[in-house]
Amino acid sequence: MTILPDKADSQLSKPSATLSTTISDLQRYKLWTAKIGYWKIIMTRILLLLSLVISIVSTSGCATNSSTSPVYDPYESTNRKIYAFNTELDRGLLEPAARTYRFFVADPIEDGVSNVFNNIDDVTVFVNAVLQGKFKQAASDAGRFLVNSTIGIAGIFDIGTRIGLPKHNDSFGQTLGVWGVGEGPFIMLPFLGPANGRAAVGRVVDGATSYLPPYLTDEPRVLNTTRGIGIIDTRARFLSAGRLLDDALDPYLLLRDIWVKSHREATFEGKREVSLGEDFDEFEDFDDEDDELDDEELDDEDEDEESTTDSSSTSE
Repeated sequence: MTILPDKADSQLSKPSATLSTTISDLQRYKLWTAKIGYWKIIMTRILLLLSLVISIVSTSGCATNSSTSPVYDPYESTNRKIYAFNTELDRGLLEPAARTYRFFVADPIEDGVSNVFNNIDDVTVFVNAVLQGKFKQAASDAGRFLVNSTIGIAGIFDIGTRIGLPKHNDSFGQTLGVWGVGEGPFIMLPFLGPANGRAAVGRVVDGATSYLPPYLTDEPRVLNTTRGIGIIDTRARFLSAGRLLDDALDPYLLLRDIWVKSHREATFEGKREVSLGEDFDEFEDFDDEDDELDDEELDDEDEDEESTTDSSSTSE
């Protein structure tokens, strides 16, 4: 008499296969959940962006899009307080960390780290180049990203620049400016630094396109470490800029004016004249007059020295 095993016995006879199947299903479920979560984050940011864009466009009549107007800084008192907070945070934490990073990390490694983050940023640059209608540049940016991501090993080596695909810098704040959206007020963002209403909105979509997808890694420690390294690497590249602000009579005004003018130049790319209004032009003229007076004083000193030399030689 043959005894056939029932279903329960057959399932117990293959525990390893069942376990491996369960683990595989869990891994697939985890992967798809991460992907769905990632796109939920993207859609949430896009919806937030659209709401902010609508609010800015609706009030763009009050916001200037002129490339030569004075800086609109109605919140200067608050901005100065935030600037003071950012400065103390930078001096107490970021600058020492950046100097330590620069001291201990070899230059080739530091360049490789910067190249990786620049490679991630090229996705943002490509998207904004398309949105601005710069399709030739967009093709170059896409080629650069593909070359550096493959031959350059995830962007560690900047092969694109070597073969004639230069690095560009385009943000969604600049894209909004090209579309005719006004700058809005100048604002100093906590932790992030100078911006205006348009650039602050642009940071939302830029953050989405340069966001490290969570399905590449689900380790919060890895994600946070990557973000921290990116912040320190960026600060290390701007160590020399801090000296310029330290020597300024009013560091806040200097940083504000430099940022606004740079943002306008990056937005209009030579298609419009860029300045900071009549007040800034008068300040520049005053500097030029100072330089001329200094030159005249130096010339007078040279003439006095020459006359003194001649008189001494004559007496001899």
